[in-house]
Amino acid sequence: MNFILRILIIGISSYYFSSLFPWWIIILIPFILGSIIDDNYFSHFLSGFLGTSAAWLFILLNIDFETQSILTLKVIQILEIDSVNNLIIINSLIGGVFSGLGNISGLALRNIFVKKKNLRDYRFN
Repeated sequence: MNFILRILIIGISSYYFSSLFPWWIIILIPFILGSIIDDNYFSHFLSGFLGTSAAWLFILLNIDFETQSILTLKVIQILEIDSVNNLIIINSLIGGVFSGLGNISGLALRNIFVKKKNLRDYRFN
């Protein structure tokens, strides 16, 4: 449940805050979320990656649809990429990696300051 909740929070906030704030907000939101919720590193990276990748995929498809691919065709010519789909996928993956790393950084900061409890069920004392 934590995993799906993190994906939804990161995805929705990345979608809406990307239009209001600079692009690096996709690192700050997962960082804060990673420092609040405790789980393993892979789960945190994957939730940040999936949430932001999906959000940026929808944002880029919306921009491509609204501009009727004029903007993306110009970027493709500048970067010498094969197609519009490759450009959208590459941008989504880059955003997802940055968000996942931000989420891991928040968890690492939490692990530095919060002491883990001993999880043994029994004691010999």
